[in-house]
Amino acid sequence: MSMTNQTHEDVPSPPVEPELSDEAPAKAAAGPAAPEEPQAPPGGRGPAFGTIAAAVTGGFLALLDTTIVNVSLHDTTARFGSLDQVQWVVTGYLIALAACMPATGWLAGRFGVKRVFMGATLLFALGSAACALSQTLPELVAARGASGAAAGVLTPVSTILLTRGVPREHLGRVQALNGSVMLISPLLGPTVGGLLVGAWGWPAVYAVNIPLCAALLYVTVRWVRPDAPGERSPKPLDVVGLLTSAACTVSTVLAIKEFTDHGLAARADLLLPLLVAVVCGAVFVVRELRTPAPLLDLRLFRNRVYTMAVVNVFCLGFILYSPMMLIPLYFESARGESAVTTGLLMSTAGLGVVTAAWLCRVLMKKVGGGGTVVIGIVLTMLATLPLAGVGGNTSYVLICATLAVRGLGTGLTIVPAMTRAFQSIRPESIGDASAQLNLVQRIGGTVAVAVVTVVLQQAAEARHGLVPGAFAHSFGWLIGVYALTLLPALALFAADRAEQRRRGAEA
Repeated sequence: MSMTNQTHEDVPSPPVEPELSDEAPAKAAAGPAAPEEPQAPPGGRGPAFGTIAAAVTGGFLALLDTTIVNVSLHDTTARFGSLDQVQWVVTGYLIALAACMPATGWLAGRFGVKRVFMGATLLFALGSAACALSQTLPELVAARGASGAAAGVLTPVSTILLTRGVPREHLGRVQALNGSVMLISPLLGPTVGGLLVGAWGWPAVYAVNIPLCAALLYVTVRWVRPDAPGERSPKPLDVVGLLTSAACTVSTVLAIKEFTDHGLAARADLLLPLLVAVVCGAVFVVRELRTPAPLLDLRLFRNRVYTMAVVNVFCLGFILYSPMMLIPLYFESARGESAVTTGLLMSTAGLGVVTAAWLCRVLMKKVGGGGTVVIGIVLTMLATLPLAGVGGNTSYVLICATLAVRGLGTGLTIVPAMTRAFQSIRPESIGDASAQLNLVQRIGGTVAVAVVTVVLQQAAEARHGLVPGAFAHSFGWLIGVYALTLLPALALFAADRAEQRRRGAEA
């Protein structure tokens, strides 16, 4: 049995005193304030709305593309060959995404946020068109690699575009919007993908990106203001850092894929990429801490709040991504539902996600980011309990209610963790933090899906198939993992409290 991995405007504001971190002395100020934005074009909603729409749509497209494509793999296999070979459509995308994401901060500083955003959108559209027109599997894998490279830049640069110029006290509201899109897009993927494949075949899941990217480029050109001269921070390209980070992330993805296919068997296909990842990762860290112009500023991790937030983002991959694989498989394999019906059932989690977008801001004001993450994890654990007892006739009403509560809990985990990370650093470090957080989130999600896939495979072998009992066992196992994710959440809560006490002493 083989399974695929699934792997998210600003009006110029007055200067805000950034939160001091435990870092080395601060970087130089980002430059003079941006000029006033031009008036909105006739008939438009204004530059601020245009920038928000562009940034959110860019992140939405990159995240939706993963789950929407997974639905088409069955038809793609029928067209091009075995599933083991077609899986490289997914793996190639992840490799290119992980390899290019660390360069986003340098690209934005060198060419400007708007230009990089437009370039990534254009490359994503071209890659999608090449996928839809592919006649052989190597062509499709290469085209997916181009799309993955574009998505690797588009995802973090969308966050930079959305958060630039936003005062620290408003980051929670912005991240709640961004996080809601990040959580809803994987839910929509199976439904949209199933409808497209059913109507026009597998090329449709790629072709749909072309008009969407064209509309996104139009909005960006017309309504997103250009970068002001003081907003750019060009620096030399850290070639050694780029090569070692790419080698580390690519090797990590390859090791995860091998683990998914064969478990912990001591094979060269697992040990070799793992060794390369460790060595290149060590070289990368040493290089970034010594060079005056690092590709990624790892000194951000001297800030305790930022470090705990990043650890949470990685660990919360089990909460966000692993159910995205288990729950659809339960509906399709154990209950015999179609991809479209499965997507509609999954969409009930969106009710909880939308509620979390509002509740998250309220809770963060009362109990802080760490406290909100703790509440979210506990809610998710409680909502997963009924899934640990699913059978062949479990009520869909109960399952959908459970998914709605899970959506609420999940929305209260990822969003506050990422918000606290951005709040804990200086504005000029947003580019570095965005690339780091998005990369950690993708790697964490890939690890989570790989581990849960192996657990489900073993449970299915013991029960002679993907029967309801295999899924119940896997969900029960996940509850234990969720309990472990409480540890970094409590550490973030403690870091929040320590920061509050320090500010009170300094006041």
